[in-house]
Amino acid sequence: MLEKQTIKGVPHYVYDTYEEFKENCPSEEVHDDWRTGNEGDWVWSDDGRIVQLLKVSKSVNHPGDRKNYKYANGWVRTVVGSFLNRHTVKMDTDFSQHPNRYTFSKTIKDTNKRVKERTKVTNKEKMFATNIVVGMGAVKAYKKAYNEMSDNKAGKKAAVLLKQERVMKEIEKSVLDVAKGLGIDHEYILNKLKHLADYSEDDNIILQSTKELGKIVGTSGSNVKQIETGIVGMFQGFGNEDLQIAERKKELPKEIKQDGT
Repeated sequence: MLEKQTIKGVPHYVYDTYEEFKENCPSEEVHDDWRTGNEGDWVWSDDGRIVQLLKVSKSVNHPGDRKNYKYANGWVRTVVGSFLNRHTVKMDTDFSQHPNRYTFSKTIKDTNKRVKERTKVTNKEKMFATNIVVGMGAVKAYKKAYNEMSDNKAGKKAAVLLKQERVMKEIEKSVLDVAKGLGIDHEYILNKLKHLADYSEDDNIILQSTKELGKIVGTSGSNVKQIETGIVGMFQGFGNEDLQIAERKKELPKEIKQDGT
């Protein structure tokens, strides 16, 4: 059975033998050297099969201007892959070695590799984290920080960012900073829960408040750290009014903050 792949609805074949090729393309000829072929020519590959040159360029324009491109006399593309026109380059017809026919590499690069390997938060990642903190959804937060137009791409990229520890730490830090600016700290949460446990007329609220207090003080096998994760976990985004209040409180003199006036 002939090996083929379809591009834009048109099937393109790779032939194993000359007889097989002539049976299907009786009026065509096969060029011995693919490096001198023209667009549309059928050529012998270096692994002994017959394939058509779908695209031929006599020069290589690449933004990186890599060294190995400078010494190439252009490039060719077949249904299998793209190949630099150099005497050291071998054209093969193994589809499994070319997951992307439009690149010279035999492997697909992980475009998220740098994001995953980075250790320090970038300015755009900080912007993304801030957007999350002010209540934007992940897609909108990414689009605004990275000036991305596509919802689909923004969603995928945002999902990668939210899996990075450094980005999540930046979001947590921002949430906690704003929370503290609003006067929401460990003591505030303890006092609120204690008040609910002591004075609520709803038995269910008393029970739940007591359970939460137990987690915080360690009775339930947890610790105070849960307060921080709890703030972030239940966090839905601060509104502009909350952020303005937090900023105003930062600017107030210490003695005024204590008086609450």
